[in-house]
Amino acid sequence: MQKVSIILPTYNGERFIKESVESVLNQTYTDWELIIVNDCSTDKTLNIINEYKTDSRIKIISNKSNLKLPASLNIGFSEAKGDYYTWTSDDNMYKPEAIEKMTEYLNKNPACDLVSYNFDFISENGTFENQFTDFVFNRTMLQLTKQCNVGACFMYRKEIADNIGKYDENMYCVEDYDYWCRIALKGNIHYISENLYKYRKTSDSLTATKQEMIYRKTMNVRFKYLLPIMNKLELSDKEKIKTILEYYCDNNNPKWIEIARSINNSLTLKYQCKYMLKKIFNGFLP
Repeated sequence: MQKVSIILPTYNGERFIKESVESVLNQTYTDWELIIVNDCSTDKTLNIINEYKTDSRIKIISNKSNLKLPASLNIGFSEAKGDYYTWTSDDNMYKPEAIEKMTEYLNKNPACDLVSYNFDFISENGTFENQFTDFVFNRTMLQLTKQCNVGACFMYRKEIADNIGKYDENMYCVEDYDYWCRIALKGNIHYISENLYKYRKTSDSLTATKQEMIYRKTMNVRFKYLLPIMNKLELSDKEKIKTILEYYCDNNNPKWIEIARSINNSLTLKYQCKYMLKKIFNGFLP
């Protein structure tokens, strides 16, 4: 059996962390370790997780200061002893066969470095609302240059983690998106439609300031990895430019045009007018 390291970073997670931990304990696959990283919670989180210290598979780390998610992930994974890695959140839950099925997939597909599964969105009280794939239809490596299509249910190999390094602590709020793009460049991501996880929507809404920061950082990730991923996929200049112009139609950021022109200025000019008409008339022009 392959050992699985599950990292659970938490900050003031007293409302749901018990359900999150119990979902790991209830896994059909038993060769795992759960490393909980408490990021200076000020509520009863530490008291709750200390109740699980009797299970030798569970380790608790308490940060001395509040370091945020990417740093907490790095701290957790620095202690990991597993062959396969994943992480979860203090308000989300694995379905009982999640770890078994993800582990089995990696065992049977040695060319896969990260496997991503579908998952449920649930309300605060646990009621099913919809699925990830209801909103993210085209789950391919190319689509990763447009949106973070890996989602919350995934597992990856220790070897790819060693290859690409730590989560970027400067990428707080988009640390996962940045990390998946780095895996895409160095390895292979497989997308599976089976549903193995529950992602809870909470009432903690993001402030307008934070939404703006997330949008800005998300765009920076897209700009950074767009051409390297397209080059890895061996797209032609024509395919690259048409895809980039579609992105431009989505949000009007002139950076897309700049990137397209850096590939081939004449091709960009040729297709730009066509894609502008597509945007105006909201239709497809071949």
